Amino acid sequence: MADGREQDRPASGAVEDLLRVVEATDPAAPSFTLWVPESLAMGGHPVRPDVAMAVVLDRILGRGFEPAGFEEHPSGRLYRYEREADA
Repeated sequence: MADGREQDRPASGAVEDLLRVVEATDPAAPSFTLWVPESLAMGGHPVRPDVAMAVVLDRILGRGFEPAGFEEHPSGRLYRYEREADA
């Protein structure tokens, strides 16, 4: 999906930055999106995407959100999260 924002989305990033975005999300929001670059580092070292997403998803679930899909892009994925139904 070319939405004109692809150039603003980095292809690499840090897990710590993703966690800051999650923490800054309004806990009362019904949903939010999270850009996840294709190449990630944690503690300054490259980390596998599955490991990185396990860390990020743990934080997201702890804040009462659950996965609601994603869009694949050349430089990463745009994930959608929604408030848990019983939260």
